[in-house]
Amino acid sequence: MADMSALFASAMPGNLVPGFSYLIIVAQKVLTESGLRLFVKLRVAPQNIFCKMQGDLTYLFTDYQIEQINKEKLFVNLSFRGKSLSGDSIIQVRNAALPTLMYEEITAAGVFDL
Repeated sequence: MADMSALFASAMPGNLVPGFSYLIIVAQKVLTESGLRLFVKLRVAPQNIFCKMQGDLTYLFTDYQIEQINKEKLFVNLSFRGKSLSGDSIIQVRNAALPTLMYEEITAAGVFDL
């Protein structure tokens, strides 16, 4: 089981760089005061961060997918795309083995300066 001791010092999706893809290296559903929530550990240099996902994203992954992510058999990128009109975070997830970089991801990563 992953060490999730830093959960309550975690970031929210809105604290991430918009348009940048982060590799999910650990995922876990945790019972909190406000109910079951999904936490993900994201690869970020120089240290990884935990991210508490909003309530409606608790079931973003099945238990099997979470198991595969944690065993490093499924690689998934998470991107924060901004906020909706209602203020909810817009999150995109996709298989990291089949990435096609989008303009926003290229510029957020500083791959080249346009």
